[in-house]
Amino acid sequence: MAAAQDKWLVIAIIITDHFQLLSTKEKFNTARSRCPYNRPPTRPPECCMLPTRFFALLLLFGCITAYAADDDGPPLRKDLNEQVLMLPVKPGIFGFDLETTLFKPDGVGPFPLAVINHGKNSGQTFYQDRQRYTVMTQELLKRGYIVALPMRRSFGKSGGEYRFEGCNLAQDARNQADDVAKVIELLRERPDVDGSRILVMGQSHGGFTSLALAERDIPGMKAVLNFAGGLYYSKDWPGCTWEPSINKAFEALGKDAKVDSLWFYGENDSLFPPRIAQSFFTRYTEAGGKAELVSFPAFRQNAHLMFGTHEGFEKIWWPKAEPFLKAHGLPTMVINPQYVDPPTPKPSGYAEMANVDALPKHISDEARAEYRKVITEQPSPRVFAFNPDGPGFAYLTGYNDAGAAQYYALKMCQSAARKPCQIYLLDDVVVWPKPAATTVDTTTAGRSKTTPES
Repeated sequence: MAAAQDKWLVIAIIITDHFQLLSTKEKFNTARSRCPYNRPPTRPPECCMLPTRFFALLLLFGCITAYAADDDGPPLRKDLNEQVLMLPVKPGIFGFDLETTLFKPDGVGPFPLAVINHGKNSGQTFYQDRQRYTVMTQELLKRGYIVALPMRRSFGKSGGEYRFEGCNLAQDARNQADDVAKVIELLRERPDVDGSRILVMGQSHGGFTSLALAERDIPGMKAVLNFAGGLYYSKDWPGCTWEPSINKAFEALGKDAKVDSLWFYGENDSLFPPRIAQSFFTRYTEAGGKAELVSFPAFRQNAHLMFGTHEGFEKIWWPKAEPFLKAHGLPTMVINPQYVDPPTPKPSGYAEMANVDALPKHISDEARAEYRKVITEQPSPRVFAFNPDGPGFAYLTGYNDAGAAQYYALKMCQSAARKPCQIYLLDDVVVWPKPAATTVDTTTAGRSKTTPES
């Protein structure tokens, strides 16, 4: 039982493809508005007046250009020329826009286009934050690509509604691909995009979406990379069993596949273990799809999260993807070495990571126990934040975007503490401010007077 002063404790952990938010009182998501700004509900009876409708009205008069979005998420990476666009994929009074993050190399281009498709967290899609995959984005920028990461309909700040297709999982993938195909169409109109060289990739639900794109005659799309692609339901329901349904979906996607794909599935994938992944591949290729499967050994605690990590890129997928992309006429050589991670934080000198006793005195026993568990059981990357002078803390592990991880850890901690928090630990480095040294006044003026002046 938490102490009374810790009633607002919030703990955040990423251990699978799903962003899990745990609280002693309530899940963090419930603290957010049921009808947040620009996030339409998926099935509730109530409705919301959304600003996107205003922009839809403008589109009736021919305003079809993308506009910059106000971004209330992590700070934009100016060193990567990051910007956030709202792309009008469906004009008209009943239309909607898709929140799309764009990273651009220095210069005017045109640049080959890489599209990264995000996964699907559990829960309502409009609670899912804008995805950036900055580790992978940097590697693609180094090789001269302009990189787009569209949030599909109903995800993040994108408009529209997620259509539940029941057992027809192939149709789910095709619905998602409709959005991405429209984003590609709009981006190809930009003068800085080389529409003759397009690479599509995705992780989990995004990999599934990418394979649905491989069915289409999209001009310039050369290759697809699938990282642990699929759609997982934890429970069956009457008339619908997940495994036969997902196998049928891969078979359907393989029948009309027009673009070659390279697949990556790991031994300890929490959603699609080797037997399942092999079944996906067999159904897809026997139906006519041209694909190559890379089965790799256990990766950290969950191979489903291999994509997006430095280690996964360097040791697992790039050595296989590089010759594959070359063979399909896509660039692989590093031409922009300047796109790298932000500088590694330096220790503040407050304490060593493993010294739990050195945590600030106001930190509760429960918070200390969680901190000890994180540093002993959860490998980097990790972020731990505390209220600087009261109850409340939060942490994230497995989040490979350092800037975003810090932002969300502070945001969750602040929600718990009801006041601003501070980062204590970044990966293996304690960055908590070291107390200022107490100085002793040794001047005559600073000495206590024991005798009268003469």
